[in-house]
Amino acid sequence: MTVEDRDQADTGSQDPASTGVYVDIENLQGEGQAMVERLIEDWPATFPQPSRIALHVPADEVELWKIWATSKFGDLEVVVQGTQHFSGSSSKNSADLAIATSAIADLVVGRVTHVAILSDDSDFMSVFVAIRDEPAIPLDGGRVPFLWVVTDRVASLSPRVKQFFPPEQLHVAAFKGSVRAQGAGKRNRASPRKTTQETWAEMAAAIVDEVGVGSFKSTECQELISERWPKHHLATAHGSAFGTEFKNNIWPVLEGWGVEIANPGKKPVRYEMTEKAKRSAHRQ
Repeated sequence: MTVEDRDQADTGSQDPASTGVYVDIENLQGEGQAMVERLIEDWPATFPQPSRIALHVPADEVELWKIWATSKFGDLEVVVQGTQHFSGSSSKNSADLAIATSAIADLVVGRVTHVAILSDDSDFMSVFVAIRDEPAIPLDGGRVPFLWVVTDRVASLSPRVKQFFPPEQLHVAAFKGSVRAQGAGKRNRASPRKTTQETWAEMAAAIVDEVGVGSFKSTECQELISERWPKHHLATAHGSAFGTEFKNNIWPVLEGWGVEIANPGKKPVRYEMTEKAKRSAHRQ
């Protein structure tokens, strides 16, 4: 089937357009409820309204999320799927695969006509490609029926994705203005009375809060530091100077919480934000 054929098929007798929303709860770092609620409330007008919401959660939290979601979204079909991690090293990929297969299956069998995925994980570009290349899935006026919703957290999405992904199908949802984010901003502004070590620890805590699970470079954290500590010398440090300060002063705190080095022995150093680090930091 050609692109023209798919366009024509979409203009024929079709069920009303509806969107399935697929949420990577673990990727949202403890703020999943607030983020999902805000997304549904402020749904982008350019995309069909949601009819189905699928939450992909840790396997031992399925019933908790089901109780919450069915009470919050009574007008939507709610599906809660637990992700069973069979290997500690591949837990992120387990969730990604479950979301991708669920979304495409729902499209193919006609449960929904459009897919929206809420996650900052860069792996979901492959879902866009799979939908685009599947002849059985009608296009929407020549456009792939896919919306990628990412958050406005610092370093949440790969710059390469932002560079190449169709901007009209990438929705950046404003979550930094949430109550928790505002409170974190106030807490993390350095006070002249605080010791240097306390400031490094606060910077590390802010990075754990804002940086998505996955690989990141130290320099990707500078925007956050510049925003919350504008008078600190790290706010204007450049290149290797920032990386050295980060490694010597912030990295030891992050390492204690469970942040790892993604490419040991290689340069430039890439760090790996983990779920363990986020849990450990929030217990401090």
